Amino acid sequence: MGVTCLILLQKTKEGVFRAGQPVVGIVKYKVDKPTKFASIDIRLRGKGKCSWSETDMDDNRTTYSNKEEYVNICKNLLIGQNVVTGTHECPFEFFLPANIPTSMKNSTCTIEYKVFVTFVKDNFFGTKCTYEAEVLVYGYVEPCSPEPLIFGLQKNLFSLGANSNIDIKAEIEKTFVTPGENIKVNLLIYNDTDVLITVKTEIVKHFTYVSSGKSTNIEKEVLKPTAVYSPNVKERSVFNALKLGCIIPTLPNLYSIQHTKILIGEYKVRVTAKIPFPHTNAVVEIPVVIGERREQLGAAVVGYGASSSRMNEIEDIGEEKAETAEDYFQKYDNRIKEYKEKMQFS
Repeated sequence: MGVTCLILLQKTKEGVFRAGQPVVGIVKYKVDKPTKFASIDIRLRGKGKCSWSETDMDDNRTTYSNKEEYVNICKNLLIGQNVVTGTHECPFEFFLPANIPTSMKNSTCTIEYKVFVTFVKDNFFGTKCTYEAEVLVYGYVEPCSPEPLIFGLQKNLFSLGANSNIDIKAEIEKTFVTPGENIKVNLLIYNDTDVLITVKTEIVKHFTYVSSGKSTNIEKEVLKPTAVYSPNVKERSVFNALKLGCIIPTLPNLYSIQHTKILIGEYKVRVTAKIPFPHTNAVVEIPVVIGERREQLGAAVVGYGASSSRMNEIEDIGEEKAETAEDYFQKYDNRIKEYKEKMQFS
């Protein structure tokens, strides 16, 4: 088609864009000969989809799926104009909605946001080509439990003689933490049995995918780097209960996912009383939220970047030709350096 294009997104401090805040950038393109375009459009689109299959006892296979759209905004950069040979650039700005989910991708589910630029030639066939750039988005999340949260775990072991009970009282100081922040769990462990026990705390990833027909697919994953073990709790220690403060690390890449109908993205603190064979372990799971509240980062920053009055401007910065796109971008880097520094583009 004779068009090469780059979509340059404004640099952010952490490399992500947050819900409710602007996505700012520049469309930079080159045409190798004078061309009339019916339109040049730019679009911000966010969408999610999930899909999985299940097979019954008769080997009948059923596929479940769901999808939704979070944002779809289109703006015209140019309508029915001739574009001269050379390089051109146009700034853009979109605002993300406030209540959207965080970007994610695995084999079952994808939530993604992208900026698309579509060039449509003014000819009989309406020839078009599209370029895209992915936008990594963090959505805000809300607490799900009070703080501090007190809970317990009890287990009665089979015994022909005296009482044989395990009783664990626990308190989670914070049920809402930021990625990478530690979760503190205070334990009071009573072991009125004839066996030695230990208590293990860890974080479990608990993602529930929801189809359009409300069928669910639950995926659980124990995050092994978060596991913490207590010292051994001696038998018949009911009058000498073990008091223990456990520091459970979260990982910087953990993020609860809310504001979507296709996925419930949760994390849970699992407390396990590990009991020797032939007894079975006792387990309890408490949901926690990992992410950012809107008020933690303050109000969305507005008014910076490309102004709406410039959205339809196209600036011709030369008609020199380059043999390759790489040559072209190197050739014109100095000519847009001042503008990029002002806008803080990467």
